[in-house]
Amino acid sequence: MHPKVLLSCPTSDRHKHLLKKWIKHLNSLTYDNFDVLLVDTTSENDNYFKRLQKQKVKGKEIKVMKHLWDIKKNHPLQMLAHVREKIRLYFLEKNYDYLFFLDDDIFIPKNGIQRLLAYNKDHVGFYTHVFYKPHRVPCILKSGEIIMGKGLEYYSFAEISCYKRFVHKFQQKKLSHEEKLLIPFLIKDNQFPWLFKTYAVNLGCLMIKKKVLEKCQFRTHPTFIWGEDLWYYSEANDKGFEFWCDSFVRARHENTDWSIIRQSPRQLAFWVVKGPANATEGEIVVRRDK
Repeated sequence: MHPKVLLSCPTSDRHKHLLKKWIKHLNSLTYDNFDVLLVDTTSENDNYFKRLQKQKVKGKEIKVMKHLWDIKKNHPLQMLAHVREKIRLYFLEKNYDYLFFLDDDIFIPKNGIQRLLAYNKDHVGFYTHVFYKPHRVPCILKSGEIIMGKGLEYYSFAEISCYKRFVHKFQQKKLSHEEKLLIPFLIKDNQFPWLFKTYAVNLGCLMIKKKVLEKCQFRTHPTFIWGEDLWYYSEANDKGFEFWCDSFVRARHENTDWSIIRQSPRQLAFWVVKGPANATEGEIVVRRDK
């Protein structure tokens, strides 16, 4: 009746200005059966780690781990994959029912945890933005394809708003005859029509069932560095696990600039070469070194 939830995320002192506000927000959540695990990736010193160890949520001390990494050897996105895998293994070892990834700069409604649990999905989350103004988009992926010159294919805020208007008309029984014909193509859950099924939902605000994490792990790649989440999304989709988004709730994302990514000496590098597989020479059609 009350699944045991592990709420967790990677963290560092670049969000130290939000810590007090975020912990207060966790204490305001109306669901009680959850523990908090934070993995500190701050490399300069242990000051933030010690501060985290003093925090309590719902009267319980939070679990804090330290993850040491060398920015000269591992790109930050590779580091995040290692941290999320550490969280996954802890989750399985302690036998939780659900893992709720909630980044320490994201804020959800007070009833957010039980709302997501009620849907009983493999993955389900609230949408929130990525990137900075004026380029913000919801972190909801239409596919796992990487489009050259553009990147990933995200939904737009306009598309989500359009879907919400359609659902509202559906619930009010105000759809036209032609619109009713679209119901099977748009609404995939008649009990919760505001949920829409998609390729992936951001790891910054995502509830995941235990059965998924028993089959899918977080991994990285030594050279193709494009976000630790993509490898997980690909494996989860390949194994038939579904991703759903609650279109009625936009989580508040008070993100700060991740300047450490620009400081990292390791950049994305790949080449697309045209020619037969057994050729001794080829024509480079795309090259990206950073």
